[in-house]
Amino acid sequence: MVMRAGLVLGLLLVWLIVLLPLKAVVMLAGGDRLGFSDVYGTVWDGRIYDLDVQGVAIRETAVQLKPLGLLTGRLVVDWQVDDPELRGRGKAVLGGNRIDLSRTDISVTLDRLDAPDLPGLDRAERVQLRLGRLELDQGVCRQASGDARLGALASLAAGYGLDGPVLTGQFACRDDRLVLDFTGTSDGLELSGDVVFETEAMVWSLTAQTDEAAMADMLAIAGLRREGDVWRGEGRQAYAGYR
Repeated sequence: MVMRAGLVLGLLLVWLIVLLPLKAVVMLAGGDRLGFSDVYGTVWDGRIYDLDVQGVAIRETAVQLKPLGLLTGRLVVDWQVDDPELRGRGKAVLGGNRIDLSRTDISVTLDRLDAPDLPGLDRAERVQLRLGRLELDQGVCRQASGDARLGALASLAAGYGLDGPVLTGQFACRDDRLVLDFTGTSDGLELSGDVVFETEAMVWSLTAQTDEAAMADMLAIAGLRREGDVWRGEGRQAYAGYR
């Protein structure tokens, strides 16, 4: 009798969790510190509108929580964002101060990333990001794998009648931070550098080599400085929520 009652109560609890409004979970997860215009649906199939992520509003975020994960104190979420300048989907596991992302694909415009406004640069061009795995523990990068691709420089160079490189990169953890190391090679131009994702900003550095005067002019316009046969540049781009 006791076992049967326990089974009934357990099934009832699971049923209540499945029907739990997503808004209640968002508030329990710190909704008073999150920005959003509204939340609809249940944890099983819900939507968050105008979610504020580091000061950037995302028009619509669809989420599907795994209800049984709530019993373990972790939120297991399949998510998908729908925004004119930002699209993506993936899986997230949240627990305490730990975030674990996997199967994540993101496509974001340079304009949304607040990229430098260079002459001829199409800010509607997109950066393609793919994360196989990203583990953050209290902001410390524990594990990261994935790649990125940017074709905007090739398009920019083409506007000057030049052959520019497509940049490709790999994600990794370095000194407790998420880092993207990138390279790109085309006829007459070689680029390499990295982006370090710090708590409040992205810090980037870039090295370029070219033997073509027209390429050198383009690098100068982009704000790089010449050191012998090498061009260098670096900068810091604060996230929107920290400006």
